[in-house]
Amino acid sequence: MEHLFLDFVQNEKPFAWLYQFLIMVLVSMIPFAPIPVLAAFIASNHDFLPGLLINMLGTMIGSLLLYLLSKRLLRRVALKYLTKRQYLTKYFELIETHGFLAVLLGRIIPILPSAGINLIAGISNVSFVAFIAATFLGKLPTILAFSLVGHQMAAGNWDTVLIIALYLFALFLLGKKLKHKWSR
Repeated sequence: MEHLFLDFVQNEKPFAWLYQFLIMVLVSMIPFAPIPVLAAFIASNHDFLPGLLINMLGTMIGSLLLYLLSKRLLRRVALKYLTKRQYLTKYFELIETHGFLAVLLGRIIPILPSAGINLIAGISNVSFVAFIAATFLGKLPTILAFSLVGHQMAAGNWDTVLIIALYLFALFLLGKKLKHKWSR
């Protein structure tokens, strides 16, 4: 199974970019999926811009699909996911009152998994246009950072990797602090 997965994501096949894109779409719909690792790996197999485009488009399409599924079919599942976690209820209240800003901040600062944001936005009153705009603007810095890490690792530029890792770690700590504040 591991060998099959590596065949799909490595850039040795004629349509590897398509397989990588489809895997990124699927993975971005799963809570707690290793999107950063996959994004860095995909970017390490391409020039920077194609790697970034595969990662960004894959996560955008996956987010959009889960948002639409949540809005149309998964409402009960999304509400169950929401009620099990107190901090998600507070995030739901925030997203109901400030939809665009809540989605944007949830994307930039890792308060909760991307799939959770998609599910909550789908059952809330966040409009399609606001969701897409906030998702694009919020995902761009982190997907850019993950893609840059992968590309720089492949090039052996470890100083750049360290700087980006510190940036991502700072975002992670900020997200944990906000999550802890909302859990009270």
